[in-house]
Amino acid sequence: MRFRLARDDEAKGSYTYPNTSGDEDYKDVLKNKLNIRSYSELREAEYAITDSRITELAEGKGPTGNHDAAHLKALHGYIFQDIYEWAGHTRNESPVVDGHRVEPVGGLSKGDTTFLPGSRIEMGLNEALRPARDVQGLRAATPEQFAEKAAHVLSELNYVHAFREGNGRANEALVVSLGRTYGHDIDLTVITKPRMIEASIETTNDPSSPAMKHLIEDAMDPNRRKAIRSAMSDLDQAGEKPFEHNIRTARQGEVIEGQVLGHDNRVASLVTEKGIVAVDRADLPEQIPADDEEVRFTARSDFKTLGRPEQVQDAHSQPGQQKAQEPQSQHINAELKAIEAQQLADRQRNRDQDDRER
Repeated sequence: MRFRLARDDEAKGSYTYPNTSGDEDYKDVLKNKLNIRSYSELREAEYAITDSRITELAEGKGPTGNHDAAHLKALHGYIFQDIYEWAGHTRNESPVVDGHRVEPVGGLSKGDTTFLPGSRIEMGLNEALRPARDVQGLRAATPEQFAEKAAHVLSELNYVHAFREGNGRANEALVVSLGRTYGHDIDLTVITKPRMIEASIETTNDPSSPAMKHLIEDAMDPNRRKAIRSAMSDLDQAGEKPFEHNIRTARQGEVIEGQVLGHDNRVASLVTEKGIVAVDRADLPEQIPADDEEVRFTARSDFKTLGRPEQVQDAHSQPGQQKAQEPQSQHINAELKAIEAQQLADRQRNRDQDDRER
Protein backbone atom coordinates (compact mmCIF):
# COMPACT_ATOMS: atom_id res chain seq x y z
CA MET A 1 0.00 0.00 0.00
CA ARG A 2 2.78 2.43 0.88
CA PHE A 3 4.47 1.73 -2.48
CA ARG A 4 1.29 2.41 -4.41
CA LEU A 5 0.56 5.66 -2.63
CA ALA A 6 4.09 6.92 -3.26
CA ARG A 7 4.49 5.45 -6.70
CA ASP A 8 4.53 8.73 -8.64
CA ASP A 9 7.02 10.25 -6.22
CA GLU A 10 9.25 7.19 -6.34
CA ALA A 11 9.11 7.18 -10.13
CA LYS A 12 10.18 10.79 -10.20
CA GLY A 13 12.71 10.23 -7.43
CA SER A 14 14.37 7.50 -9.46
CA TYR A 15 15.45 10.18 -11.88
CA THR A 16 17.04 12.17 -9.06
CA TYR A 17 19.58 11.70 -6.31
CA PRO A 18 18.20 11.30 -2.75
CA ASN A 19 17.50 14.56 -0.97
CA THR A 20 19.95 14.34 1.93
CA SER A 21 20.46 18.06 2.47
CA GLY A 22 18.25 20.99 3.36
CA ASP A 23 20.13 23.07 0.81
CA GLU A 24 17.85 23.78 -2.18
CA ASP A 25 20.85 23.49 -4.49
CA TYR A 26 21.09 19.79 -3.64
CA LYS A 27 17.37 19.05 -3.90
CA ASP A 28 15.84 17.05 -6.79
CA VAL A 29 19.09 16.98 -8.77
CA LEU A 30 18.80 14.70 -11.80
CA LYS A 31 21.09 11.70 -11.84
CA ASN A 32 23.75 12.30 -14.42
CA LYS A 33 26.79 10.70 -16.00
CA LEU A 34 29.03 13.33 -14.40
CA ASN A 35 27.79 12.39 -10.91
CA ILE A 36 27.26 16.06 -10.07
CA ARG A 37 25.01 16.46 -7.02
CA SER A 38 24.60 20.26 -7.09
CA TYR A 39 21.81 21.72 -9.23
CA SER A 40 23.77 24.87 -10.09
CA GLU A 41 26.92 22.95 -10.95
CA LEU A 42 25.00 20.47 -13.08
CA ARG A 43 23.24 23.31 -14.90
CA GLU A 44 26.56 24.97 -15.74
CA ALA A 45 28.14 21.73 -16.95
CA GLU A 46 25.02 20.67 -18.83
CA TYR A 47 24.77 23.86 -20.83
CA ALA A 48 28.47 23.90 -21.65
CA ILE A 49 28.37 20.34 -22.98
CA THR A 50 25.04 20.54 -24.80
CA ASP A 51 26.19 23.81 -26.35
CA SER A 52 28.79 21.85 -28.27
CA ARG A 53 26.24 19.30 -29.44
CA ILE A 54 23.84 22.03 -30.61
CA THR A 55 26.70 23.66 -32.52
CA GLU A 56 27.37 20.31 -34.20
CA LEU A 57 23.73 20.13 -35.23
CA ALA A 58 24.01 23.60 -36.74
CA GLU A 59 27.00 22.36 -38.73
CA GLY A 60 24.92 19.56 -40.22
CA LYS A 61 26.13 16.78 -37.95
CA GLY A 62 23.93 14.56 -35.83
CA PRO A 63 20.72 12.66 -36.58
CA THR A 64 18.51 13.29 -39.57
CA GLY A 65 14.90 12.27 -39.96
CA ASN A 66 11.39 13.13 -41.06
CA HIS A 67 10.63 15.60 -38.27
CA ASP A 68 8.46 13.06 -36.52
CA ALA A 69 8.49 11.75 -32.94
CA ALA A 70 11.42 9.43 -33.69
CA HIS A 71 13.41 12.36 -35.06
CA LEU A 72 12.65 14.47 -31.98
CA LYS A 73 13.81 11.64 -29.70
CA ALA A 74 16.98 11.22 -31.74
CA LEU A 75 17.77 14.93 -31.46
CA HIS A 76 17.20 14.87 -27.70
CA GLY A 77 19.40 11.79 -27.43
CA TYR A 78 22.17 13.47 -29.41
CA ILE A 79 22.10 16.73 -27.46
CA PHE A 80 22.04 15.08 -24.01
CA GLN A 81 24.00 11.89 -24.67
CA ASP A 82 26.91 13.06 -22.51
CA ILE A 83 24.72 13.98 -19.53
CA TYR A 84 21.80 11.62 -19.00
CA GLU A 85 21.37 7.86 -19.44
CA TRP A 86 17.76 8.43 -20.42
CA ALA A 87 18.56 10.91 -23.21
CA GLY A 88 16.19 10.32 -26.10
CA HIS A 89 13.47 8.72 -23.96
CA THR A 90 10.16 10.49 -23.49
CA ARG A 91 8.69 10.61 -20.01
CA ASN A 92 5.96 8.07 -20.82
CA GLU A 93 8.71 5.46 -21.26
CA SER A 94 10.64 3.43 -18.66
CA PRO A 95 14.37 3.88 -19.28
CA VAL A 96 17.10 2.50 -17.04
CA VAL A 97 18.64 5.12 -14.77
CA ASP A 98 21.58 4.23 -12.55
CA GLY A 99 20.91 0.52 -12.97
CA HIS A 100 17.18 0.62 -12.26
CA ARG A 101 14.23 0.90 -14.62
CA VAL A 102 12.08 3.92 -13.79
CA GLU A 103 8.33 4.27 -13.99
CA PRO A 104 6.81 6.72 -16.50
CA VAL A 105 6.40 10.28 -15.25
CA GLY A 106 2.76 11.22 -15.69
CA GLY A 107 2.66 14.75 -14.32
CA LEU A 108 5.22 17.46 -15.02
CA SER A 109 5.11 21.17 -14.31
CA LYS A 110 7.32 24.22 -14.24
CA GLY A 111 6.30 27.24 -12.21
CA ASP A 112 2.59 27.75 -12.77
CA THR A 113 2.52 25.74 -16.00
CA THR A 114 1.32 22.13 -16.08
CA PHE A 115 2.22 20.16 -19.18
CA LEU A 116 0.42 17.40 -21.03
CA PRO A 117 -0.12 14.23 -18.95
CA GLY A 118 2.44 11.55 -19.72
CA SER A 119 -0.23 9.07 -20.82
CA ARG A 120 -1.14 11.41 -23.71
CA ILE A 121 2.34 12.16 -25.02
CA GLU A 122 2.11 9.99 -28.13
CA MET A 123 -1.17 11.62 -29.11
CA GLY A 124 0.25 15.07 -28.30
CA LEU A 125 3.35 14.54 -30.41
CA ASN A 126 1.25 13.30 -33.30
CA GLU A 127 -0.84 16.48 -33.23
CA ALA A 128 2.12 18.80 -32.64
CA LEU A 129 4.06 17.39 -35.60
CA ARG A 130 1.10 17.24 -37.99
CA PRO A 131 2.25 20.32 -40.02
CA ALA A 132 5.68 18.70 -40.48
CA ARG A 133 4.02 15.81 -42.34
CA ASP A 134 2.58 18.16 -44.98
CA VAL A 135 5.57 17.99 -47.30
CA GLN A 136 3.86 19.59 -50.29
CA GLY A 137 2.41 22.37 -48.16
CA LEU A 138 5.80 23.15 -46.65
CA ARG A 139 7.50 23.21 -50.03
CA ALA A 140 4.92 25.62 -51.45
CA ALA A 141 4.67 27.80 -48.34
CA THR A 142 5.61 31.47 -48.37
CA PRO A 143 7.91 32.56 -45.53
CA GLU A 144 4.88 33.82 -43.63
CA GLN A 145 3.00 30.55 -44.14
CA PHE A 146 6.03 28.54 -43.13
CA ALA A 147 6.45 30.65 -39.97
CA GLU A 148 2.84 29.87 -39.06
CA LYS A 149 3.36 26.12 -39.51
CA ALA A 150 6.65 26.12 -37.60
CA ALA A 151 5.03 28.17 -34.83
CA HIS A 152 2.30 25.55 -34.45
CA VAL A 153 4.91 22.80 -34.14
CA LEU A 154 7.01 24.66 -31.56
CA SER A 155 4.12 25.89 -29.40
CA GLU A 156 2.50 22.45 -29.32
CA LEU A 157 5.79 20.69 -28.56
CA ASN A 158 6.39 23.12 -25.71
CA TYR A 159 3.02 22.18 -24.22
CA VAL A 160 3.56 18.44 -24.68
CA HIS A 161 6.94 18.68 -22.91
CA ALA A 162 7.78 15.13 -23.91
CA PHE A 163 11.02 14.75 -21.94
CA ARG A 164 11.91 14.84 -18.26
CA GLU A 165 14.39 17.64 -18.98
CA GLY A 166 15.78 19.47 -22.02
CA ASN A 167 12.55 20.01 -23.91
CA GLY A 168 13.33 23.51 -25.13
CA ARG A 169 16.63 22.58 -26.72
CA ALA A 170 15.27 19.46 -28.42
CA ASN A 171 12.09 21.17 -29.65
CA GLU A 172 14.01 24.10 -31.06
CA ALA A 173 16.55 21.81 -32.74
CA LEU A 174 13.68 20.07 -34.55
CA VAL A 175 12.16 23.36 -35.72
CA VAL A 176 15.55 24.64 -36.90
CA SER A 177 16.02 21.38 -38.81
CA LEU A 178 12.55 21.73 -40.32
CA GLY A 179 13.43 25.20 -41.54
CA ARG A 180 16.74 24.05 -43.00
CA THR A 181 15.03 21.22 -44.88
CA TYR A 182 12.65 23.64 -46.62
CA GLY A 183 15.09 26.48 -47.25
CA HIS A 184 14.43 28.71 -44.23
CA ASP A 185 17.18 29.79 -41.85
CA ILE A 186 15.64 29.87 -38.38
CA ASP A 187 18.13 31.46 -35.99
CA LEU A 188 16.68 31.20 -32.49
CA THR A 189 19.76 32.73 -30.86
CA VAL A 190 17.97 36.10 -31.14
CA ILE A 191 15.03 34.86 -29.06
CA THR A 192 15.36 35.42 -25.32
CA LYS A 193 13.92 33.29 -22.53
CA PRO A 194 11.28 35.89 -21.52
CA ARG A 195 10.18 36.15 -25.16
CA MET A 196 9.88 32.38 -25.58
CA ILE A 197 8.02 31.95 -22.29
CA GLU A 198 5.54 34.70 -23.13
CA ALA A 199 4.89 33.30 -26.61
CA SER A 200 4.44 29.79 -25.24
CA ILE A 201 1.98 30.93 -22.58
CA GLU A 202 0.01 33.11 -25.00
CA THR A 203 -0.37 30.36 -27.59
CA THR A 204 -1.29 27.80 -24.93
CA ASN A 205 -4.02 30.07 -23.56
CA ASP A 206 -5.13 31.25 -26.99
CA PRO A 207 -4.18 29.08 -29.99
CA SER A 208 -5.15 31.93 -32.33
CA SER A 209 -2.49 34.22 -30.83
CA PRO A 210 0.18 35.27 -33.37
CA ALA A 211 2.86 35.49 -30.66
CA MET A 212 4.76 32.34 -31.66
CA LYS A 213 4.40 33.10 -35.36
CA HIS A 214 5.91 36.54 -34.80
CA LEU A 215 8.72 34.91 -32.82
CA ILE A 216 9.53 32.55 -35.70
CA GLU A 217 9.36 35.43 -38.19
CA ASP A 218 11.86 37.37 -36.08
CA ALA A 219 14.16 34.32 -36.11
CA MET A 220 13.76 33.84 -39.91
CA ASP A 221 13.99 37.34 -41.33
CA PRO A 222 17.61 38.62 -41.65
CA ASN A 223 16.63 42.26 -41.15
CA ARG A 224 14.51 41.50 -38.12
CA ARG A 225 17.40 39.48 -36.66
CA LYS A 226 19.72 42.40 -37.35
CA ALA A 227 17.35 44.78 -35.54
CA ILE A 228 17.10 42.49 -32.51
CA ARG A 229 20.87 42.05 -32.31
CA SER A 230 21.26 45.81 -32.44
CA ALA A 231 18.79 46.12 -29.55
CA MET A 232 20.79 43.53 -27.62
CA SER A 233 23.90 45.59 -28.19
CA ASP A 234 22.09 48.71 -26.95
CA LEU A 235 21.08 46.86 -23.78
CA ASP A 236 24.60 45.58 -23.28
CA GLN A 237 26.00 49.09 -23.54
CA ALA A 238 23.42 50.26 -21.01
CA GLY A 239 24.74 47.70 -18.52
CA GLU A 240 21.80 45.33 -18.92
CA LYS A 241 21.80 41.59 -19.63
CA PRO A 242 20.05 41.31 -23.00
CA PHE A 243 18.81 37.74 -22.52
CA GLU A 244 16.88 38.74 -19.43
CA HIS A 245 14.63 41.03 -21.49
CA ASN A 246 11.72 40.42 -23.85
CA ILE A 247 13.03 41.72 -27.18
CA ARG A 248 11.04 41.70 -30.41
CA THR A 249 10.54 43.66 -33.61
CA ALA A 250 7.59 45.93 -34.39
CA ARG A 251 4.72 44.85 -36.64
CA GLN A 252 3.12 46.94 -39.36
CA GLY A 253 0.27 49.02 -37.97
CA GLU A 254 1.40 48.58 -34.36
CA VAL A 255 1.40 51.71 -32.20
CA ILE A 256 4.73 51.99 -30.38
CA GLU A 257 5.28 54.25 -27.39
CA GLY A 258 8.46 54.45 -25.37
CA GLN A 259 11.92 55.90 -24.93
CA VAL A 260 14.69 55.43 -27.47
CA LEU A 261 17.42 53.22 -26.04
CA GLY A 262 19.76 53.39 -29.02
CA HIS A 263 19.79 53.84 -32.78
CA ASP A 264 21.88 53.99 -35.91
CA ASN A 265 20.98 54.92 -39.48
CA ARG A 266 19.00 51.68 -40.04
CA VAL A 267 17.37 50.51 -36.80
CA ALA A 268 16.43 51.76 -33.35
CA SER A 269 15.44 50.14 -30.07
CA LEU A 270 12.84 51.45 -27.65
CA VAL A 271 12.02 50.69 -24.04
CA THR A 272 8.27 50.17 -23.78
CA GLU A 273 5.86 48.89 -21.17
CA LYS A 274 5.83 45.53 -22.98
CA GLY A 275 9.58 45.11 -23.30
CA ILE A 276 12.23 46.15 -25.78
CA VAL A 277 10.94 46.79 -29.30
CA ALA A 278 13.30 47.01 -32.27
CA VAL A 279 12.03 49.24 -35.08
CA ASP A 280 13.03 50.44 -38.51
CA ARG A 281 14.81 53.79 -38.13
CA ALA A 282 12.63 55.10 -40.98
CA ASP A 283 9.55 54.83 -38.74
CA LEU A 284 10.99 57.31 -36.23
CA PRO A 285 11.03 61.09 -36.61
CA GLU A 286 14.12 62.39 -38.38
CA GLN A 287 15.08 64.19 -35.17
CA ILE A 288 15.41 61.62 -32.38
CA PRO A 289 13.84 62.83 -29.08
CA ALA A 290 16.02 63.43 -26.04
CA ASP A 291 16.80 60.43 -23.83
CA ASP A 292 14.20 61.31 -21.21
CA GLU A 293 11.40 61.96 -23.73
CA GLU A 294 8.90 59.43 -25.00
CA VAL A 295 8.04 59.01 -28.64
CA ARG A 296 4.78 57.62 -30.04
CA PHE A 297 4.34 56.47 -33.62
CA THR A 298 2.72 53.81 -35.82
CA ALA A 299 5.12 51.25 -37.25
CA ARG A 300 4.90 51.05 -41.03
CA SER A 301 7.96 49.05 -41.98
CA ASP A 302 7.81 45.44 -43.15
CA PHE A 303 11.58 45.18 -42.56
CA LYS A 304 12.30 44.36 -46.21
CA THR A 305 14.52 47.42 -46.19
CA LEU A 306 15.84 49.35 -43.21
CA GLY A 307 16.35 53.09 -42.78
CA ARG A 308 15.42 56.00 -44.99
CA PRO A 309 17.09 55.74 -48.41
CA GLU A 310 18.82 59.08 -47.93
CA GLN A 311 20.12 58.01 -44.53
CA VAL A 312 21.56 54.79 -45.86
CA GLN A 313 23.10 56.63 -48.83
CA ASP A 314 24.62 59.24 -46.54
CA ALA A 315 26.08 56.51 -44.35
CA HIS A 316 27.93 55.06 -47.37
CA SER A 317 29.00 58.31 -49.02
CA GLN A 318 29.90 60.36 -45.92
CA PRO A 319 31.26 57.96 -43.28
CA GLY A 320 33.05 60.73 -41.40
CA GLN A 321 29.92 62.84 -41.10
CA GLN A 322 27.83 59.82 -40.11
CA LYS A 323 30.26 59.05 -37.33
CA ALA A 324 29.93 62.55 -36.00
CA GLN A 325 26.15 62.43 -36.11
CA GLU A 326 25.79 58.94 -34.67
CA PRO A 327 28.80 58.20 -32.41
CA GLN A 328 26.90 55.34 -30.79
CA SER A 329 26.33 53.33 -33.97
CA GLN A 330 30.04 52.88 -34.70
CA HIS A 331 30.51 51.22 -31.34
CA ILE A 332 27.42 49.05 -31.81
CA ASN A 333 28.55 47.77 -35.19
CA ALA A 334 32.09 47.11 -34.00
CA GLU A 335 30.82 44.82 -31.26
CA LEU A 336 28.04 43.13 -33.23
CA LYS A 337 30.05 40.15 -34.45
CA ALA A 338 31.44 39.45 -31.00
CA ILE A 339 27.96 39.61 -29.51
CA GLU A 340 26.61 37.22 -32.14
CA ALA A 341 29.36 34.73 -31.34
CA GLN A 342 28.34 34.72 -27.69
CA GLN A 343 24.58 34.70 -28.19
CA LEU A 344 24.06 30.95 -28.44
CA ALA A 345 26.00 30.22 -25.26
CA ASP A 346 24.45 33.14 -23.38
CA ARG A 347 20.96 32.19 -24.47
CA GLN A 348 21.35 28.59 -23.40
CA ARG A 349 22.64 29.59 -19.96
CA ASN A 350 19.82 32.05 -19.38
CA ARG A 351 16.85 30.15 -20.83
CA ASP A 352 15.67 28.26 -17.79
CA GLN A 353 18.41 28.37 -15.17
CA ASP A 354 15.94 29.50 -12.49
CA ASP A 355 13.24 26.91 -13.16
CA ARG A 356 13.19 23.19 -12.48
CA GLU A 357 10.75 20.79 -14.01
CA ARG A 358 9.09 18.78 -11.25
